[in-house]
Amino acid sequence: MYTKKEREGILWEFHQSGLSMSRACETLPLFPTRNNLSVWLRLEEEGELVAAEMPDRVSRMHCAHGEGSPNYASNRRRTARIARTDHAERRPTLADIERMAEQTDWRDWGADLPEDPEERARMTEVKLAEALAVLDVLKAPGPGCLTNVEKYRAGQAAREAGAGVTLADVCATLSIPKSTYEDQRARLSRPDPKGPLRARVRASFEASGGAYGSESVTADLRSGEGEPVSWRDLAEGDADTPVVASEKVVRAIMAEEGLVAHKAAEVERKARYNSYGGELAKRPANLPLREDGTHDFSAPEPGLLAVTDVSEFALDGFKAYLSPAIDCFDGWPVCWRVSRHPDKDLMVGMLGDLIAEVGPTAGRPLVVHSDGGAVYMTDDWREACESGHVTRSMSRKARSPDNARCEGFFGTLKSDFFAHRDWTGVTFEEFAEALDGYIEWYRSKKIKKSLGWKTIRQRREELGYAA
Repeated sequence: MYTKKEREGILWEFHQSGLSMSRACETLPLFPTRNNLSVWLRLEEEGELVAAEMPDRVSRMHCAHGEGSPNYASNRRRTARIARTDHAERRPTLADIERMAEQTDWRDWGADLPEDPEERARMTEVKLAEALAVLDVLKAPGPGCLTNVEKYRAGQAAREAGAGVTLADVCATLSIPKSTYEDQRARLSRPDPKGPLRARVRASFEASGGAYGSESVTADLRSGEGEPVSWRDLAEGDADTPVVASEKVVRAIMAEEGLVAHKAAEVERKARYNSYGGELAKRPANLPLREDGTHDFSAPEPGLLAVTDVSEFALDGFKAYLSPAIDCFDGWPVCWRVSRHPDKDLMVGMLGDLIAEVGPTAGRPLVVHSDGGAVYMTDDWREACESGHVTRSMSRKARSPDNARCEGFFGTLKSDFFAHRDWTGVTFEEFAEALDGYIEWYRSKKIKKSLGWKTIRQRREELGYAA
């Protein structure tokens, strides 16, 4: 807010500029809005304000813009050129930013208190109540940066605080016209047109365990049986009808509701589990590797190419290890095992489950691709692959992208399921059960953009493959 001296200094600058009120407020640095300037001009006519030069303020303004500056003429021409530019297309200048910063400062908000002791005491209580209300609404740096709806909410909070705050006080100190204040009251009393959609967005987000972003929630809203309806026509309490809403609308609702998806990039990265124990045997070929150095982690049908690895979970006083087999046809977790130890019983046992599930034969081989972990180098792993008609494939040394398909699954799992939860006091059995539940949800209920916003199970059933 502006002190009395600053108002008088601005009035002096306005008279010296020769500009209209609109152009002066748009182009001159540290100037208020047109409505405020018109009020100050009326107060000047009534004798309550006297236009007077302020040397400190003028020096700040004229250091870059004023008379006496070597760039005065060019700056004046620039001011005239900006004044001719449509305001809607004009970008904020440094002066605009300085003016906004000046308006949003709390320090001078109470500098123009009246001299009468009783009225001064009353206005002090009023301003204190309004300041507390503004801080409660937005934690704002000052009242000048509030929107009209935020000013209304702050004003209502101040008036309800019982400090004798009147509507006139709120309108004067928060710089909001009475008509605008009453208009905000009417707007906020109307029912929320996005209320039914808001409930559906929250339900979809919570059902995913916080894994869905705005794109996934938008696709999830459109899925289901029945004729889809526009979100504007969605009935209150309707939890089943498919809803058509733009991703922009869903994103805005999620921002308003504070619904933020778990992102792997936001998780503090810790040292990843490394099972490398040296070159214990000759590495098999890296079969997904193309001649150009890239990898082809795709398969024409299920049961032909699977990737595997081990991921470590640090829990409350112990560690757990997951060994899955991911089908490269569509990312389906075929099978998995969880153990307290990253040993051959875990990995070889998982391989036996994979062979039993997929059933490779001599005429239909299965390729299993892994990294160069110690277990995958042992005779036990090699013999288990040979007896199950499994073709081994292995990444190159120190090349984690060579097993990117499995690493991607682990990244999604850690982001969606593990990183954001407090595992204090959780036993190994409870963790294993929760992990099983997530992987079942991942392959049966998590919609994927790469599959046309369908679940892996839905996609397989549509293609006629058993899931």
